Amino acid sequence: MDRCRFSSAAVASLFLSAGWLLPVSGAGHECSKGIDIAPGDDYSGWPDLFRLTDPYPTAPTASNRDEDADPVDPSVLLSAGVFYKHFDPAGYDYPNRTKQIPWSPPVNGTNDEDLQVFREQKDYQYADIVVVRDYAEKYFTEHIHAAGDEVRYVIDGTGYFDIRDVNDEWVRMHARAGDFVEFPSGIEHRFAVDDNLYIQAMRLYLGDGEPDWSSVSRSEVHGNNTSRNEYVDKYLCGVDPDLEDHHDDPDDHHDDPDDHHDDPDDHHDDPDDHSDPDDHMDPDDDHSDHNHSHDDVTTSSFSSSLAVLSSATMFVVSAIVGMVLF
Repeated sequence: MDRCRFSSAAVASLFLSAGWLLPVSGAGHECSKGIDIAPGDDYSGWPDLFRLTDPYPTAPTASNRDEDADPVDPSVLLSAGVFYKHFDPAGYDYPNRTKQIPWSPPVNGTNDEDLQVFREQKDYQYADIVVVRDYAEKYFTEHIHAAGDEVRYVIDGTGYFDIRDVNDEWVRMHARAGDFVEFPSGIEHRFAVDDNLYIQAMRLYLGDGEPDWSSVSRSEVHGNNTSRNEYVDKYLCGVDPDLEDHHDDPDDHHDDPDDHHDDPDDHHDDPDDHSDPDDHMDPDDDHSDHNHSHDDVTTSSFSSSLAVLSSATMFVVSAIVGMVLF
């Protein structure tokens, strides 16, 4: 009988100990940024991807390629939610170096059936064709699209898409005719023509509603944009680099009005609306109060941990004693 009581107590203590240890074992789990990419895919059709010598180049239409860095593997952008596909626009009827808003495949024209099937599968009912012939500051201001994914198909010409990867680093894509790209809503990016100063592209929009091309500059997001928050949760483990301390630096390029010349009518940031960086980085701030508060929190947390551990120990001991006595 005593052996049975002892065995039961031992089993009970093991279960109780396991119950207390389970949360601790899961505490060390770390989230992995980005989405999983299937190995072995062929990325040979992707455009040239590379890093920049300067994250904010003074000559955006130049390559600004960092020759000391390795080419960027397409899996880096795939992990960040970017989609790529190639269609050959040669031989099909598109406007000759001009825009057309909206655009539909011409009746009895030579049209790309593969593109049409893809549009139907994706429900891209709206399309137009735009032309950019010069550098535009409003396109190169870092921004997101909150109303939906950015979908572009380059028909003619060339240009640069800069896209943030999951580590908040720029990847420059040198897009050319045939490149079809989708950037998920909430990803930060920008665009500039290259030295050829010409690109013709098709813009596509989901569904049959009125397209919304509006953008929100990075400096306007501040953690209160639903699309950005959803992107951060899905791809960045819920940690938005926009809210990190380094973005409060007064030397930060995102908050420098000289870098943007933003037009408020284009939904970009108004330099007059910037908060004073000194509000966040006051050199006269009393750091001793913060340190004291930190010590109080540390002591309190340590005391709470001891209390929890003591309670757990007493609970296990009580269970063992109870099993033996009764």
